[in-house]
Amino acid sequence: METTKPVLENSVDDSRHASLQKQALTYVALAFALSWLMWITAIKLHLQEPFLNLGSAGPAIAALVLSFFRKPDLSLGRLTRWTWFAAVLAPCWIVISLHYLWRSTDGLGLRLNPFLIGPAVLPAWIISGAFSRDAGVRALLRRLVHRPNRWSLYAFLSFPTFLLIPAAIVHQFGGHLVRPPNEGTALVTATRAAIFFGFNLLFVGVLEEPGWRGFLLDRLQHKYSLLLSTLLVWLPWALWHWPLDYFRPVPFTLGVWVLLRVVFMVPLAIILTWFYNRSGRSIQTTAIFHAGMNTFPFILPYFQPAWGLIFVWAAYAVNSRPDVANWCARLGVTTLTS
Repeated sequence: METTKPVLENSVDDSRHASLQKQALTYVALAFALSWLMWITAIKLHLQEPFLNLGSAGPAIAALVLSFFRKPDLSLGRLTRWTWFAAVLAPCWIVISLHYLWRSTDGLGLRLNPFLIGPAVLPAWIISGAFSRDAGVRALLRRLVHRPNRWSLYAFLSFPTFLLIPAAIVHQFGGHLVRPPNEGTALVTATRAAIFFGFNLLFVGVLEEPGWRGFLLDRLQHKYSLLLSTLLVWLPWALWHWPLDYFRPVPFTLGVWVLLRVVFMVPLAIILTWFYNRSGRSIQTTAIFHAGMNTFPFILPYFQPAWGLIFVWAAYAVNSRPDVANWCARLGVTTLTS
């Protein structure tokens, strides 16, 4: 009897790990199928750029499909979700309309594009899913839609800090900085920057992070080390961008692809894992960081060689408490901080 219990426990663990692995593989296949089908169709039909955002929702949609419990919670009324959907749809439509309007004009016009309501539906639908009657969908998206906390603030401020501190030091010594184009007054620049960040949050972070971190990383961490789990998220995440990288107006060369999708994306994936775990599995935190890394290098001055500090940042994430115990125990190594 004493020898049977561990065998049964191991059997249960193996079965659970196999299920999580199957979910992870199914997620990757579904995310690729949804995104690539929509992207390649839009590209072949020569649709305008805003409609490529439909394909960007593949990771979030795949995560929602696989999180669906099919057991509705009747305590939540449909009216609640539809109210939230309508409330979120308006700002999503405003943000995407102004983003593409201001990209083609010098001023700050306020014209809304009725054709962009379609792409705006996706982030509004995903965000309102936090009030879904399905328990699985609601549990996933409540980690995206919650009251902002200190980790949300850290995620927002981290990239400006990363860029501006080295830039300020180099500026004092007369060094050369990469500066964004001058777009007029400080008010105009700040307003454009706010819309650009809002676009990256709603149409990049919200559409990707529920899948890559909220679903895939969450499951991989139960079976593999944090570092290996991060790399197993990075690889499909990098390859997932291929249609956009290949068919963009100026396609990526192999060298540019390796620089962006390998050299810099690996440490960024490590930092995203660190933010995800330190914030208590908050998808909101990683979505804000994701939006920041896509926004601030285009609106703030920076010292280009200082980008090498991204590897120092990633090394700190690997060796930082409280994650260090998990990272090192699973990797079988020791560190100076342990």
